[in-house]
Amino acid sequence: MKLITTEEHISTDFAHKAINDYLKTVPADPKEMQKFGKSFAEGLVAYAVDPAVMSDIDDKRLKYMDDNGIDMQILSYGDASTNPDMLPSDQSIALSQKINDTIANAVKRHPDRYLGFATLPVSDPKAAAKELQRAVEELDLKGALILGTAKNNEFLDAPKFMPIFEMAAKLDVPLYIHPSMPSKTIRDNYYSGMNPIGFNAIMSTPGWGWHMEAGLHVTRLILSGLFDKLPNLKLISGHWGEFVPYFLERLDEATTPVIGNPLKHPVSYYYKKNVYVTPSGMFTWPQMQLVLTEMGADHVIWAQDYPYVTGNAANFLSDTPISETDKEKIAHGNIEKLLKLNK
Repeated sequence: MKLITTEEHISTDFAHKAINDYLKTVPADPKEMQKFGKSFAEGLVAYAVDPAVMSDIDDKRLKYMDDNGIDMQILSYGDASTNPDMLPSDQSIALSQKINDTIANAVKRHPDRYLGFATLPVSDPKAAAKELQRAVEELDLKGALILGTAKNNEFLDAPKFMPIFEMAAKLDVPLYIHPSMPSKTIRDNYYSGMNPIGFNAIMSTPGWGWHMEAGLHVTRLILSGLFDKLPNLKLISGHWGEFVPYFLERLDEATTPVIGNPLKHPVSYYYKKNVYVTPSGMFTWPQMQLVLTEMGADHVIWAQDYPYVTGNAANFLSDTPISETDKEKIAHGNIEKLLKLNK
């Protein structure tokens, strides 16, 4: 069974250096460092990845794919702790371009093994839209991955971000909404004070918090009327939809009777039509079963979240109690259709 995985991350030495050099110039809040400094890093030790593994494209990664039944990876810049959008706008634009050039060059070297999603300077929406157009039309990247909440804790449904979504719709490419760090206010109010303190880190990020935030992004975009304006726009949401599929009926029940609701359809209509869901390496049958029940097999695509999650991505899918036809859709058919790979 051919297998294409869609959330597979790289990082680069030049991006780490540029962002870390900039962060050294930003004054640190001592109380913030006490709550989310060393203990934060220690709390995430289970998710730490050797930078050499993240930046390797030509050797270890290809061997890993061969050993674990992966025919193609869609590469993206996925290090939320060093998001290029942390930088001032001019630096963020230049760094995003350099990252996208790096991904495109990897695809050129291994066209039968890799595809790519662009990274964008989201805090400058017009520049982000321009870079998305360059990445797709000149570099042949297949969409973009957005690392969660924009700078200054802005959600993506703010009108200023509309140029990004308009460009994605115009180009007919998907945007992958990836988790990122919840704001300081959320971290302080929801996740501090746990014992041991390392729970602060794990619960505000991969244990709970960043999934809730990423799911909230997608829900807010639906509620903003985005898909009535851009009905062909497609989003991808990882980690089995970041909680949203489990609440579709509740969302419909709660939002449909709201006075002044501008939506033409219930929330679930847009979610099932415009959103594609991946496991992001959460290879768990109960969650997959619910997502398949809510979404249907046509809107599920595969993802491992390499190198944060490793193991045989093919075995879990092949062992699931679903039809061979649906397995083929999820393994490669749906993403090939979404990205128009067979045209």
